Amino acid sequence: MRLVNYWYNQCPMVIPAVQIAFYYLAAASVASAILAVTRKNPVHSVLWVLALFLHVAGIFLLVGAELLAAVQVIVYAGAILVFYLFFLMLLDLPGEMAAPRFGAHWPLCVAAGLGFAGLAFYAHASRLLPVEKRVAAAAPLPGNLSVLGTALFRQFALHFEILSLILFAAIVGAVVIARKRTEP
Repeated sequence: MRLVNYWYNQCPMVIPAVQIAFYYLAAASVASAILAVTRKNPVHSVLWVLALFLHVAGIFLLVGAELLAAVQVIVYAGAILVFYLFFLMLLDLPGEMAAPRFGAHWPLCVAAGLGFAGLAFYAHASRLLPVEKRVAAAAPLPGNLSVLGTALFRQFALHFEILSLILFAAIVGAVVIARKRTEP
């Protein structure tokens, strides 16, 4: 909201463009999520999840959450999706592609999704959502990324390195397990 308020103060004509961008990103996110769940090929599903992650990062940028947008792209789209693709390539999945995708439970899933959408609309329409309070800023705060980067690479540098070693051990363990499984 901070970024949208800044844009509105600078140029009131930008707000419709921001709203159009938000509605596009929201619609594309929902469509990508639906396509990710409904594809029979797991690799195609992962590619639709990538599109979903990138559109969600765009929404984070629109509301001024640069850190969350960076995390969405770097961690989720960059690292976790690569892990998914890595494991999909290691597994032999011809049976997965031939089997029916949902079975008999898909009407229940559609009903649950429509119920959730109805509850969200009801909460918005009946003003059940909290109202944002305006607070005057005393001084401009440093950006989210600069504060996090300073803390991460000064105060928590050792923790960050230990976490990278743990993730590296997980990758090596996955390769070892997959290799033992494929050897005769």
